[in-house]
Amino acid sequence: MTGGYTTQFRTLFTELQRYVRLQKRYLALDTAEKLVALLSTVAVVLVCFVLGAITLFFFTFALALWIGNMVDNNAGGFLCIGAALMMGLYIFYKNRTSWIIMPIARFVVGLFAQTEADMDSEDTEEEESHE
Repeated sequence: MTGGYTTQFRTLFTELQRYVRLQKRYLALDTAEKLVALLSTVAVVLVCFVLGAITLFFFTFALALWIGNMVDNNAGGFLCIGAALMMGLYIFYKNRTSWIIMPIARFVVGLFAQTEADMDSEDTEEEESHE
């Protein structure tokens, strides 16, 4: 009888070791997947920001020259555009939480909460298959 229990405990211990190894690999792959998603999103946002900033610069420069020609004072055109940009910056600063911070927080939390939801669904599938 003791030989049967010893074999069962060895089998159980071997399966437990295998399970721990697989969980470590899964955690590493899951972390890598989340990191790739996060870094690729940052890269896309950064490229869009740089290109958008360059585009905005040229459009505002052209608009300032156009307004300056309309009022016969280039400096006045640049002052009008500068004032409009300052007002836009103020509005952006006041809404930074809802426009920037909260979407980033939702994205990051969504990445990690999705893993927990996937694990919960896998647990329920395993429980259903055992019944």
